[in-house]
Amino acid sequence: MKFIAAFFAAFIYVCFTQNLVFTGGYGASEAIRSAARPKQILLFSIMIAYFSTLTSLICRVVLFIPAFKNSSTIMSLAVYTVVLTIVYFVSVAIIRTLLKSSDWSEIEVDKFFRQTAVASFNTIVLAVPFITEKATYGVHEAIAQGLGAGVAFLIAVALIHLGMRRLEVNSETPLSFRGTPALFMYIAILCLAFTGIMGKSLFF
Repeated sequence: MKFIAAFFAAFIYVCFTQNLVFTGGYGASEAIRSAARPKQILLFSIMIAYFSTLTSLICRVVLFIPAFKNSSTIMSLAVYTVVLTIVYFVSVAIIRTLLKSSDWSEIEVDKFFRQTAVASFNTIVLAVPFITEKATYGVHEAIAQGLGAGVAFLIAVALIHLGMRRLEVNSETPLSFRGTPALFMYIAILCLAFTGIMGKSLFF
């Protein structure tokens, strides 16, 4: 029961309190692009959850190795990058093998792998292991953080997409603020809201 409670606590923490799109700016540009193409939101979020979970879990195990336990930030970044790269290429090889027997066209396959590449190397994926190390989470909590990263991205994109739709039909928006300026102001307000949930000051 204790493990289940810790799992959901870590999951909720990443989804809302530490939503990296709004509190750290990780993957913000990709979130905006995804919000403009709502059909790709779910698939992209699933990819981020997959890569985040697997990378976070493997990196958590690597941290138990004495040689990496007290490694510097630069060394940790190198390890995380190598792990993520291996996870990506192994996943691509497996998926490509499975898709050979499917009805997908070459164009659909290429499009899918382009999205896979963007999702795997998105900055939000690299950020998850750093939070895991900083919080000294266990394996089950590392898995929760990985899954939470994908759901957090989905929440962020859904909120940005909702804002886009409302801003498009709002005739009261001044002409000079329509489009990108209004969207950035809306996202800034969301960032303030999520930062407020964290209970931290904006000043260092």
